[in-house]
Amino acid sequence: MKNSKFLQISAATLLSLGILQNVSLAQPIRPTNAQLKIPSSANVELSQIKINPLYLEREQKAPLTIKNQLVELRRDIQVKNLTFQVGYTTALDYKLEQLAATKAPNDLPAQASTQNALAAQILNIDLAERDKFERLNPGKIPEIQLINSRGCFASAKSFDWRNLNKVTPVRNQGGCGSCWAFATLGAYEGNNLIRNNTQADASEQHIINWGGAGSCGGGWWSNAFNFLINNGTATESTVPYTATNNTYNSSASTPYRSIAWGYVKPDGGIPTVEAMKQAMCKHGPLTVAVRVTPAFQAYTGGVFNEQANGAINHGVTLIGWDDNKKAWLIKNSWGTGWGDNGYMWIAYNSNSIGYGAAWTQARSNFYKLSPDLLKKLNLNLIRPNPGIIPQ
Repeated sequence: MKNSKFLQISAATLLSLGILQNVSLAQPIRPTNAQLKIPSSANVELSQIKINPLYLEREQKAPLTIKNQLVELRRDIQVKNLTFQVGYTTALDYKLEQLAATKAPNDLPAQASTQNALAAQILNIDLAERDKFERLNPGKIPEIQLINSRGCFASAKSFDWRNLNKVTPVRNQGGCGSCWAFATLGAYEGNNLIRNNTQADASEQHIINWGGAGSCGGGWWSNAFNFLINNGTATESTVPYTATNNTYNSSASTPYRSIAWGYVKPDGGIPTVEAMKQAMCKHGPLTVAVRVTPAFQAYTGGVFNEQANGAINHGVTLIGWDDNKKAWLIKNSWGTGWGDNGYMWIAYNSNSIGYGAAWTQARSNFYKLSPDLLKKLNLNLIRPNPGIIPQ
């Protein structure tokens, strides 16, 4: 990950942006910590406040409505003593409903139970084939080498798949509510790096066009994962992303395929922290849902701990954790002009993070499972999600 660059900003500039919420412009340039109500535990000098210059420049030129929104958000953060910062992210250029349109199926517990039973069968078949290949070709399979080197273990206090180069770059969904497709492929691309040690830039547009999982108006990853198994998806260069609902290109080749997928929690709900860590170590980056809000949309850094209630509405990719922060590390699909270059630390129990957590197993480039067997096992699960009509 690229290191974020920050500027040290004068108090006058902070005041002009509304960052020091409790101080009017008529007050002294250097107010006291008591006036600012800065927690004593923070021990922050004004000259040490860090602001990403990208967000500072944008905010200086922002419309008055954006500036006022940020003032209100910062006031709320201060009153509630929350631990994250907000700014004029590029995500704020869109309406929230354009960015967050993940919709869980009404019968998720039943779907999850059926899917996980099927996934267990496929994983057993795959494991047998993998072990057979490894006996004949020792040291050839990347994922076994990664396991032997203890690349990830759930008892670790912190972990980040980026440190092992198993996370693909941050993407940008634009003003299309296709977060569910980006979250799906975020997990696939990560697992493909683990299984095959090859970088994939898979086509979200191909899945939006024909996956039967949703559209720019919203979707869910169950049929998207099934589509990866039964059809596969194209490369980004073959079917580039347009942030629209397009017609299907039947001539596109589909080299990126999975063999299995399943939910971390048997009923598709929010897993325990321990279960999520174990799944991430076993399968790599996970597809998860979260509830996003205007504060989430404006996030620029820190540990996001808003604790907002309500239904989930967004899909992201979970790539790590830090027990000292008590937070997950997620990769979003709102470009690098949001968060910390497109990433966020979010508290373990905040905003329903982890709902619908799912893993996928990419097809191995070293040994093959019968395509007919996989199609027979998975085909019966392809069905429209209640309330989701592909357009």
